[in-house]
Amino acid sequence: MDQLLPRFVSDVNPVALYASDRRDPHPDRPWLMLNMVTSADGATSSGGVSGSLSSPEDREVFAAIRAVADVILVGAETVRRESYGPPKIRPELAEGRASRSQAPRPRLAVVSRSLDLDFAAPLFDDNPSPMLFTVADPPADRLARAEAVAAVHRLGADRVELAEVLRQIGQAGARVVLAEGGPSLNAQLLAAGLLDEVCWTISPTLAGGDSPRMAQGAPPRRDRLRLVRVLAQDHTLFLRYLSH
Repeated sequence: MDQLLPRFVSDVNPVALYASDRRDPHPDRPWLMLNMVTSADGATSSGGVSGSLSSPEDREVFAAIRAVADVILVGAETVRRESYGPPKIRPELAEGRASRSQAPRPRLAVVSRSLDLDFAAPLFDDNPSPMLFTVADPPADRLARAEAVAAVHRLGADRVELAEVLRQIGQAGARVVLAEGGPSLNAQLLAAGLLDEVCWTISPTLAGGDSPRMAQGAPPRRDRLRLVRVLAQDHTLFLRYLSH
């Protein structure tokens, strides 16, 4: 894998690169990263899942990015579509996490207004259990099942208050949170002005179809980003943007 920006370097180690990046938490919340893969024409999925756009080199960078996160934040639709399980970290990355005083692997946090989730899924067998963020008054039967398998936080009347989600995740000790989508959650994070870093993999494919964009479904917002790094391997690009 080569680094094209800020200067050309051949045969770089993405694990070392992403681990060396500075990510200072805010006074009231953790640093928030967003990581997504799209096709060259902007599709976030093909055949309904994002994995079809991935590649071995994308999975390598994906593992490097996950390795720096304390918590992975994801929307319920993505949990259902992508069959999420407990977050995993490659054994060779565990030493780096230990040197940064991080837990052996990230904890999962799920945002779901309706709590329409499979509470018997392996996802909820994790220890510690996932953090589950929902609205103040979700369906009572689903709430009871959720509270039996997850740490449930009820925030917001009609929509989960994402700023408060991040504040509570920070109170639990997280310094870096990684958002993995989907597009609706991404759009809400963008609309709330919460994104600090965007890691974008551009797959060398054209997908067509009607797949949503990386952030879709919330009011428009125009935030300028600063491109700080570009990696490339086998025609796949890995862009790292900062919002400030």
